[in-house]
Formats: sequence, structure tokens, C-alpha cells
Amino acid sequence: MELIVRDFIMEHFFTHGFYSDKQYGFIKGRSTMLLLLKIQLDLGKQIDVIYTDFEKAFDKVSDHALINKLRAYVLDDTLIQWLQDVLCNRIQRVGINGFLMMVFS
Repeated sequence: MELIVRDFIMEHFFTHGFYSDKQYGFIKGRSTMLLLLKIQLDLGKQIDVIYTDFEKAFDKVSDHALINKLRAYVLDDTLIQWLQDVLCNRIQRVGINGFLMMVFS
């Protein structure tokens, strides 16, 4: 389900021109390695690279700020409500020895 929603949002962003031609990374067919090669070919010079890992940075994004940002990109209200329910209002249940525990996010 997440892939379907992601693909829908990505298509919306592409259709409405929210991505620059200079945007690389997190886009199918536009890896950061491809960007480095393009820069090297365009400039014809050596490229020095520093790699950083931002994986945990995305855990720090406020769910409410993300929802507000998506509203600004004129996504469908039903989709935004679904995303808000998934991100902000979800409840998980864990069963242990016949007992259910609810975990709120």
C-alpha cells in the first residue's frame, strides 16, 4: 500500500512540476551517483565527494509539519486524511499470551 501511495504522490509532483531537473536522489532513475557522473562530464574536472548518511534525519520530521507541507502541494484531501491517520492517529495492538496491549503513536 505504501508503494502505491508513494507512486501516486511522486506522479502528482512530476505532473505539477514540483521537481527540478536538478533534483536527484529518491527519484527512480536519478541516483546521486548519476548526478556525480553528470557533474564530472559537464565540468570535465575531478570531483571530491563526502558521503553522509541522513537515514535517521527522516525520523525527525514532524508528522504534522509533513501533512501541512503536503496540503501546500494540493494533494487530494482524502489522501491527506489517510496519511494523517497513518502517521498521527495510528494504534497498534500486540497480543501476548491471549492479552491484547494497545500502543498509540
